[in-house]
Amino acid sequence: RPSALQGVFFYCIISSMKEPIPIFQTPCFIQEIDLDQVSFKDDVEFSPSFMSEIPTSLGKDELTEESYEYLHGIIGECIGQFSDDPFWIGQAWRNRYEKHDWQDPHIHSGAQWSFVIYKSVANSRTVFMNPARKVIMNQWGMYMDSIPMDFVPVIPPGHIIIFPSWIEHFAMSGNEGETIAGNVYLQEPPRGRA
Repeated sequence: RPSALQGVFFYCIISSMKEPIPIFQTPCFIQEIDLDQVSFKDDVEFSPSFMSEIPTSLGKDELTEESYEYLHGIIGECIGQFSDDPFWIGQAWRNRYEKHDWQDPHIHSGAQWSFVIYKSVANSRTVFMNPARKVIMNQWGMYMDSIPMDFVPVIPPGHIIIFPSWIEHFAMSGNEGETIAGNVYLQEPPRGRA
């Protein structure tokens, strides 16, 4: 019986040399959600956070038990196809954007998956950056038009994007409204971890 690796090798040999075969694809999920089912225990004060100093509830917010279970179910339907192991939603927080606000490029270190819920922004302004972009730009600059350097989904309010936490991303200015961000851990998160 041929192994999966042999199957890939065989596919590479018989496939048309004119069509590239995408490799090293990264999974992410965009799902519609019921915003009425996502709420926090308390009304907390927002403070300037991150380099951009946007107002956030980072480190102060906690989902209600019902909201935790609802989001856990949505996220589980997506990432559950990779593992049956239990997972935890770590801290979740709210971000408030004015037209000029932005977020600098960052990852969510220590977590395995992260998410953004687009609550009241007109459309997402999140840019996900190709993890190999520096190498591609250095070695394959002449091919940059044929290899995506970033992923800029247009996601309306009432949707969640779930993505690997190691994907560097940022938020462009030009939007107003609120998003909810959070992290997912495949082992119980340490206290205080965002």
